[in-house]
Amino acid sequence: MKKIQLLSLLIGLVVFTSCKNNPTPKTVTVETTAVETVEAPFQEAQPMAMSIEGMVCAMGCAAVIEKNLNKTAGIKEAKVDFETKKATLIFDAKVLSPNEVTQVVRNTGEAYTVTDLKLLN
Repeated sequence: MKKIQLLSLLIGLVVFTSCKNNPTPKTVTVETTAVETVEAPFQEAQPMAMSIEGMVCAMGCAAVIEKNLNKTAGIKEAKVDFETKKATLIFDAKVLSPNEVTQVVRNTGEAYTVTDLKLLN
C-alpha cells in the first residue's frame, strides 16, 4: 500500500513540475469596467485559426490559454488543442483585431508564440 502511495505522489510531482514553462511567476492584470451583465450581441463574428508554439502540456498550457481566450471580451468561443498545437475561435471583428487576439495568447506566458494565423470564412 505504501508503494502505491509513493508512486502516486511521484507521478503527481512529475505532472505538476512538467507543466511549468517559466520558473518565475508572471502576473497578468486585466481591467474590467463592466456595469451590466447583459452581453451585447456579436456585430461581426469572425472565425479564426492559429498555431501556438511553446505549449508543453495540455493541463497547464493549452487549458490556461483556452481559459484566457474565453474570458476575453469580444471572443465568443475558443478551443485550444494541445495535440495539434492549434487554436480555433470566433471573435467579434468590431471589438477586437486579430493582433489583439494573438496578444491574449502572448500575455498568457512568455513561452507562447502565435504562428500561421488564418481568418476563416
